[in-house]
Amino acid sequence: MSAAPLLAALLARAMPGLAARDLGLPLGALLPWLPGTRAGTADAAALDPAERALFGRFRQHGRGLLGLDPIADAEPDPAWEAARDRLAWTSLAAPVPGATVTLVAGGTGEAPLPEGFGRIILVAGRDDAPERHDMLLPEARLGDTLDRLCAAAAALAGPGWQPGGRSLSRRQASLSLLVPRPGHVPDLLLPAAALPHDLAVAGGSEGLPLDGARQVRLLIGSLPPTRWRLSLRFTGAEPGPAALFLDGLRIPARPVPGGLVAGIDPPTRHAPVLGLAWRDGAPPGLRLVTLEARP
Repeated sequence: MSAAPLLAALLARAMPGLAARDLGLPLGALLPWLPGTRAGTADAAALDPAERALFGRFRQHGRGLLGLDPIADAEPDPAWEAARDRLAWTSLAAPVPGATVTLVAGGTGEAPLPEGFGRIILVAGRDDAPERHDMLLPEARLGDTLDRLCAAAAALAGPGWQPGGRSLSRRQASLSLLVPRPGHVPDLLLPAAALPHDLAVAGGSEGLPLDGARQVRLLIGSLPPTRWRLSLRFTGAEPGPAALFLDGLRIPARPVPGGLVAGIDPPTRHAPVLGLAWRDGAPPGLRLVTLEARP
């Protein structure tokens, strides 16, 4: 999903205050590019049993990942319920219940539009490798949403970018946002406590408490396939002799004052899982504050 950073920037500008749910695991898309995105899966039954068990260990903001437990999914979500725009990213070609906007990865194909819904065809990404995604939304909101997306695309556009949008019919419109190589891949600065992780504590603005933990795993989200420089920043103590893992395989990490630095090559078919481990437990008072990733 090389277009994910571009789509996230477009959505954030077009829909201020947007509440988003990324139901695209195991790959995902909006996590980690759209701040505040809740992660989950649209089709838990299709997951490999080991994969489903792994995702079942993760929590985000104190809650389990979406799509794995219908009872937990039905619990109140004030941020979602209060938002004017509630967007769900999914691989299934049907509106997500409760969402005002559903973004279907890869498009809806030959699936007919549900009664009362419209569709905006989004073509975005590198101009030599565009990606299609379809936005399903109530027909009455199509015109206003297209206007907002067109304005956001024009505001984002840099040299060589190709923005454009038009109404195709009463129920259908299109919008394109194409960029020259290497595409739109900005740096990332992620609050550690906002990412899905497998610790019992939720963490907060001061970071993710690691005091005494033998290991922690974090679900980073979808990263375009390129070499990334990853920096982890801690507070409360030095991380000490921590081992760093990517999808369970140990990778070299260089200690720096207050942190660790490593180079990673993310997988292309699933969101990478980053692991930290200490033989005798993390130092007292240690908190993981941020993850920074630069291509």
